[in-house]
Amino acid sequence: MHENRQLFPLGKAYGKAFCNRVEETEQLVGNIKSCKHTLLIAPRRYGKSSLAEKAVEKAEFPSVKINFHLATTEQETAQLILDGVIKLVGIAVGRVEKLTASIKKYVSNLEPLFSLGNDVASLKLIPKKEVNLSVVIAEALLLVEKLLREKNKRAVIFFDEFQEIDRISKHAGIEGAIRTAAQEMQCLSLIFSGSIRSLLLSLFDDENRPLYKLCRKIKIDRISMSDYEKHIQKIAVDTWGSKLTEETFSKIMDLSNQHPYYVNYLCDSIWQICKQLPKPEDIERAWKKVVAEEWSDVLHELAELPLGQRRLLKYIANHEVKSLQSQETSSSLAMATSSISTAVNVLVEKDYLEQDPSGNYLVINPLLLAVLKGAED
Repeated sequence: MHENRQLFPLGKAYGKAFCNRVEETEQLVGNIKSCKHTLLIAPRRYGKSSLAEKAVEKAEFPSVKINFHLATTEQETAQLILDGVIKLVGIAVGRVEKLTASIKKYVSNLEPLFSLGNDVASLKLIPKKEVNLSVVIAEALLLVEKLLREKNKRAVIFFDEFQEIDRISKHAGIEGAIRTAAQEMQCLSLIFSGSIRSLLLSLFDDENRPLYKLCRKIKIDRISMSDYEKHIQKIAVDTWGSKLTEETFSKIMDLSNQHPYYVNYLCDSIWQICKQLPKPEDIERAWKKVVAEEWSDVLHELAELPLGQRRLLKYIANHEVKSLQSQETSSSLAMATSSISTAVNVLVEKDYLEQDPSGNYLVINPLLLAVLKGAED
């Protein structure tokens, strides 16, 4: 039972823990193999990194992941890219001591330093003094491309938390450098992802930005209920020797709102507390445990929002709202319709709200929804 809890990870999903995403995986694999750069778009905790790593594994190309989450300056950004380039050269192209001549041939703004220790050669790429960092980034990325082309090999770079580039770069230098290199690539595929959709899309959808129209886009939605049923019921049979009842399974889907992270969080709680086949009331008990664990964190997150946005979130969570621009809604919230419109746009940008097919606004995070409804009771 406890070993099956590993099939509901709260981080990246590997192996049997990876649920479906067949269409998205195949699309990304196809992009990688045809050297089409890709932008992954999804709310937070929807499994973007798991999808990227699954597709790279299936494509069977060497890869590196460069995470910009901790980068705060252009210098740190450039160094992360240089470190990633060095790592990728080693795993995708070959032993660096055999590449000395080629590396020196392909760089003019970087100084390659080779050192030998314990019979293993290492490479450093040192930017020459007074060289623009954007030039360094473009040259480093093109170095990998040229080495791959020379050796007839393929590789992938996964840029995660890429929206930080928008925060860090006060001008278009880094974006322009990546564009300069990316449009030359025939052997190196790039994948871009991030946790703040609005910032990420601003980099790629604005025709005045260098990365405009660089990528194919893959939108990651909730995993379908039928796919979840196959995945969860298989684990239930393995654990308790029987499938969950339809009512029990539906309760899991309803409470988690099919949000990938919270489906796993709830199932992990169920598999932790249930010694026998769970019933609907056991699902409720497990969800209350999840809510209790995260309650204070959600309250802290809500406290960071302006009062008007909090009020609007609570209203949407507790009412069926046909129109946020109605006089009834405006009176209930004691907010002008213009203020409501502004708050809605901000909450959508921050991935707190989304619209369903009929145009109604919904709270994305089921835990936040539970807190806004006062579910601790």
